[in-house]
Amino acid sequence: MRKYILTFMFVLMAFMMPLQAQNQNQKLKLAVYATGNVDALFKNIAQNNASTELVGSGRYQMIERSTEFLSMIAKEHDYTRTGSVDDNQIAELGKQYGAQCICVVDITHIETYLYVAVRMVDVVSGTAHRAGDSENASYASPVDLRKCVTEAVKKMEGISNGTTVTSSYNSGNSNSSYFYGGGNSGGGRQNYTESAFGINMKMVYVEGGSYNMGCTGEQGGSCDSDEQTVRYVTVSDFYIGQFEITQAQWQAVMGTSVYQQQSKAGGSSTYGTGNDYPMYYVSWEEAKEFCRRLSQQTGKTYRLPTEAEWEYAARGGNKTQNSKYAGGFSLDYVGWYDGNSGSKTHAVGTKGANELGIYDMSGNVWEWCEDWYGDYRSYDTDNPKGPSSGSNRVRRGGSWSHNARSCRVSHRDSYSPGSRSSGLGFRVVCLP
Repeated sequence: MRKYILTFMFVLMAFMMPLQAQNQNQKLKLAVYATGNVDALFKNIAQNNASTELVGSGRYQMIERSTEFLSMIAKEHDYTRTGSVDDNQIAELGKQYGAQCICVVDITHIETYLYVAVRMVDVVSGTAHRAGDSENASYASPVDLRKCVTEAVKKMEGISNGTTVTSSYNSGNSNSSYFYGGGNSGGGRQNYTESAFGINMKMVYVEGGSYNMGCTGEQGGSCDSDEQTVRYVTVSDFYIGQFEITQAQWQAVMGTSVYQQQSKAGGSSTYGTGNDYPMYYVSWEEAKEFCRRLSQQTGKTYRLPTEAEWEYAARGGNKTQNSKYAGGFSLDYVGWYDGNSGSKTHAVGTKGANELGIYDMSGNVWEWCEDWYGDYRSYDTDNPKGPSSGSNRVRRGGSWSHNARSCRVSHRDSYSPGSRSSGLGFRVVCLP
C-alpha cells in the first residue's frame, strides 16, 4: 500500500509542477524603484512595501536580479530632483535585467507632509500606463509611509476591499508592449496606432459604460453652476487619442506650423514648440478639418469627442478611481497648469497618465469638443451631444495658463469656434 501511495504522490507532483510553472510564467516580471527627496531608509521601506503589495496581488513576480538592477540605476543615473526619473532610461535598464514592468515609487517628504506617487512603467513602450497616489498631512513614523505606499499601489492596481480588477498590462508575447500589444476588455478590441500621413497616432480603446456626469462628490466645493446638473449618462465604445494632437502631427495633416497658426491668430508669441509639443492656435473649424482629412485618408470615422465622451475618458472610463483630475488628486503629478508650467506648454505625455493610459486630459492645452455649449439637459442621457445650435463650442481640460480649478474632469468652458488661442488644442476620437 505504501508503494502505491508514493507512486501516486510522484505522479501528482509531476502533474502539478508544469501547472505551477505555467501560472508563474503568466505573471509579469517586476522591478520596483523608489526615488524622491528622502534618504535610503525611506526608499528601502517604500520599495519593500510596494513589492509586497504587488507580488501579493498575484499579477507579478520579482525579477531575480532586482537588487542588482536597482543598484545599477543608482550608479548610472544621478537623479537629484523629485519626480525626475526618466521612464525611458528606467525601461532600458529593465530590459537588461529581464523586467517586463517597473513600479516607480516617488516620495515627497516636507516636515509633516508626506506624498507618495506610484506609476507602472512598461519597458517596451517606455511609458507609464497606470498610476496612483496618496498623501498624509501629519506624518509621524514609517508606519505612515507604509500606509501611503499601500494606498497608492492599490489605487494604481484597482484594488479595493479585497477585490482586484484586471491589470492594463497583459501576459502576451514578451517581445511586445504590454499596453499597445495587448487586448482590452470588451469584444476583443485593443488599442492601436494610426499611421496615416506618415505619422504615428496612438489610440486608446474606451469601453462604453454609464457614469455620473457633472459635479460629483470628489470635485469638492470647486464646481461652477454649469456643472451642477449631474446626469447619469451612457456612452458607447470609442477610441480616443492617447495624447493631444502634436505640432508634428498637425503639420503632416494640415501643412501649417505653429508659427503660421500664430500668425493667423494674431498672436504675439509661441508657448512651447517642438514635434512632441501639443498643437495650439487651432480653431474648432480647423480641428474638424483635421478630422475630415484623417477620415478620408484612412477610411475610418475620426471626429472630435463629444463632451460626454471626453469627461468619461478623462475620468478613466469603467476603470475610474473617481479622482478630481484626470489620473489622480494631485494636479502636479498629472498635469501642466499655471502652478508648474513655467508659462508654456510641455511635450505631451510628460506627466502621469490616467486609469486608461491617457495623458494630459488635465492641463497642457484646452481641448475642443464636438458639442455646442449650453446647459445640461437632464433628459439627454444616451450618448448626449449637447444643444442643436449655439454661439460657442465646448472646450475641456484647462491649460498651462489656467488654475487648478479649470483642470478638473467636470469643469466646463466654451470658446468661439472660429477663434484661436495659445492654450487651446484638441485630441481626436475614432468610432469602432
